[in-house]
Amino acid sequence: MSNICLRCNKPVYAAEELLAGGNKWHKVCFKCNLCNKRLDSTNVNAHDNALWCKQCYGRKFGPKGYGFGGGAGALSMDVGEHLGNRESAMTNKPAGINN
Repeated sequence: MSNICLRCNKPVYAAEELLAGGNKWHKVCFKCNLCNKRLDSTNVNAHDNALWCKQCYGRKFGPKGYGFGGGAGALSMDVGEHLGNRESAMTNKPAGINN
């Protein structure tokens, strides 16, 4: 376990450390990677050396598709730009067109 905070890359001392995902974090750095909400041991999720609140973790890494969002109203072509995703394997071009 490293004594370096993964959010600010500064040393973490025992009086100010919080543990999540096998890493140490400063109390002030213990917040969601997406919405910056303050976290505690009851609402933190660690993934890829980053911290997430339960809501942002579910949106970014949770199940997608029919049955996981309330039916057809939840289905969309959104690739999640607001969540940091920049690319998608889907296009709206018909198959066989190479423009």
